[in-house]
Amino acid sequence: MRNAPSLLAMLGETEPAARPVVMPWEYVKMRRAAAGMTIEQAARPYWHRPEHQADVERNIRELETVGYRMQRHFFGADMSRAYNFNLDVYRQLCDTPPEQHPRLCLACGWDQWTTQYDTNGNDATWSETDPDLCTRCEQLERKKVIA
Repeated sequence: MRNAPSLLAMLGETEPAARPVVMPWEYVKMRRAAAGMTIEQAARPYWHRPEHQADVERNIRELETVGYRMQRHFFGADMSRAYNFNLDVYRQLCDTPPEQHPRLCLACGWDQWTTQYDTNGNDATWSETDPDLCTRCEQLERKKVIA
């Protein structure tokens, strides 16, 4: 039976391709980039005394370092004061296997539970033409092609 086709193949259906995996450090960087912020700009809401600025910026750089995952007991990864960031999504990316990760826009890291507006001012949703993108990123891609 090793050479027998699968039931899906016999029905003419194929298994859906696996979605690319977004890692926690990529998510942090994608959300910051989607907000159009530098690390220095993202750090600003978190320091109140000039002597803390370098520490906060270093911590944000660390969050974006390949392979870095914030420890569960420390919630310093919450960047939501600076830009749209879902700490629950970040925790899922850190703590669950890839097949349990939430669906994210592969361009900006948006998830359907985070408020984001497309370039027309409407609530972002999933693109109908590219299931890996949100409508905001789809519109931005279209503008790049036209330009």
